[in-house]
Amino acid sequence: MLNRRGTASVVLCRDCGHVQACPDCERPLVYHQAGTTLRCHHCGRATPLATRCPNCRSPRIRYLGGGTERVEREVREAHPALRVARLDRDVAERRGAAEKIVDAFTAGQIDVLVGTSLVAKGLDVPGVTLVGVVSSDVALNLPDERAAERTYQLLSQAVGRAGRGDRQGLAILQTYQPEHPVIQAVAAGDGARFYAAELDLRRRFGSPPFGELVKLTVALPEREAAEREGAAMAERLRERVAGRRTAVIGPAPAYIARRNDRWRYHVILRGDDPVAVLGGDPGPPWSIDVDPESLL
Repeated sequence: MLNRRGTASVVLCRDCGHVQACPDCERPLVYHQAGTTLRCHHCGRATPLATRCPNCRSPRIRYLGGGTERVEREVREAHPALRVARLDRDVAERRGAAEKIVDAFTAGQIDVLVGTSLVAKGLDVPGVTLVGVVSSDVALNLPDERAAERTYQLLSQAVGRAGRGDRQGLAILQTYQPEHPVIQAVAAGDGARFYAAELDLRRRFGSPPFGELVKLTVALPEREAAEREGAAMAERLRERVAGRRTAVIGPAPAYIARRNDRWRYHVILRGDDPVAVLGGDPGPPWSIDVDPESLL
């Protein structure tokens, strides 16, 4: 399992360092080996594959990072006798393709199944005795309150696919952070260890369930205008929180700063009763998310 699609997650010029990015949301475009376009995995936009750097016209283009397509190719090259298949969203978009692959894997007609989180959830195949997770810590460092929680859930689900039959299973996690509480808890099969570490961290910073969060997002066509509006909102809120156990964080660009031709900035309220501090819906161009599932 590698929870990233495509062949290369970054297309970079080796001369000037320019990274080809989506013109709509400015996230790095992903190269898929099967096509002649680069695709944005956030907004879905397809952009023609450039053979020369759009910035300096150099032909020295390099494809960095990796996804499920690359893992599938390397498994085939390393083990040509094995029957290999891939299951990710690109495959699942084709009607009936996912079911066909799962049925073949269950029947033992596929030796190695490479995929994203789709292969970690709900597959009950007794013949699976080995699970490998590539870059298991890739989502641990996302700027989100629940990054560790989501990573633990995904890794636990993936590890749980091995050894569901009569034979013992083995799971291998590839990681740069072997001492991280999430990796340690998954490796030990000790959910209580992760729960205790995560609860202690949330208590320290007043995160749910020890406090409440409100995420306010402003979205405007001009970046400077969005930033100014965010700064003005943050200043108004800081005046209101005087004497309260509430913190105002931001403004800060959203993780995907531009979407649908609008620049987005977040202001976060964290405390005992941030909704009371807010005092109602500020209205357009703001949107409000109370106890958000994600801060991204």
